[in-house]
Amino acid sequence: MKISVAPHTPKEIPMKFRIRATIALTLALSGLLGAVSASAATSSLVKVVQGKSYGFNAVTAIGSNGANVWVANSAGNSVTELDASTGAKLNVFKKAQFGFDGPARLSDDWTHVWVANDAGNSVTELNATTGALVRVIKGSTYKLRGTGQITSNGIDVWISNLRGTTLAEVSATTGNFIKDVKVSSLGIAQVNALTSDSTHVWAVDSTANAVAELNDEPGSLVKVLKGSDYRFDGPLAIWSDGSHVWVANERSSSLTEVDAKTGAFVRLIKGKKDGLNVVTSITSSAKDVWVTNLGATVGAGDSVSEFNVSSCSLVSVLSSAQYGFSAPNAITYIGGRIWVANNGTNSMTEIAAG
Repeated sequence: MKISVAPHTPKEIPMKFRIRATIALTLALSGLLGAVSASAATSSLVKVVQGKSYGFNAVTAIGSNGANVWVANSAGNSVTELDASTGAKLNVFKKAQFGFDGPARLSDDWTHVWVANDAGNSVTELNATTGALVRVIKGSTYKLRGTGQITSNGIDVWISNLRGTTLAEVSATTGNFIKDVKVSSLGIAQVNALTSDSTHVWAVDSTANAVAELNDEPGSLVKVLKGSDYRFDGPLAIWSDGSHVWVANERSSSLTEVDAKTGAFVRLIKGKKDGLNVVTSITSSAKDVWVTNLGATVGAGDSVSEFNVSSCSLVSVLSSAQYGFSAPNAITYIGGRIWVANNGTNSMTEIAAG
């Protein structure tokens, strides 16, 4: 998640530290990819945030609204709030007060932060400006059980339940329950990844190699994207900016682009030259797409690949050695900054885009 709404264009966040990339990124990822050629990095490392005081503990999701960065710590039953401009810790919100219980995913819609508690069968809603608790959504009314994926576009919140076999729709303004949708009615069997933009919700079924496109309101099925035309192969992550939908395919280490307006296949990005190596998460701006690569062997392929949105050409491959990546499993972009969660070292890498 990653933020699941169409990108905004806030003022650029001032950069306190800027370390220029000076190494041409020609990588050999432990022999798994062979030589990976790319242009010199256009993005620069700002800092790597790490330490027990930050509360990072099995980071599973991150989001940002340009002012704050939110980090879900699934093993720590907490959410960490950072200052987006300095990377300084603002707060570590703990289970006792905020009801966190196995926080699996989160979504920041610029007004509220929605945290899905997998073990707690609940959703915690925070004020995105102050971090204050708004409410904890739970109980039979909401039909939450095994809450995994979550996305909000500021109008509706969609939450996957029962190991992804149902979707609950909640009002993002009132927190009221709207409806419960059986995933089987959408032409898929389960939801493994979820995103939304201003008009549509996109739900991924990794096993079926399919993506269901829904109208955000009333939640009706538009179409099911599947088959050889889309080249889905173990899709693990998805992102929509309202114009483009990007689907990361874990098994084939590839990226499928779909037209968000029509649902039509646009192109497939695949190849060792692009540094794609067990893709785990994805984010984009109006200009670029960034993808985290875990590597077939942990620690052997930790990197981030950057592509141009319009041409899908490779811009650069950001290496672990230079940027401190370690089992990167979540990424988000906002206000000229890229934030990468490193599950291997319980740390966050902040990068200045371009």
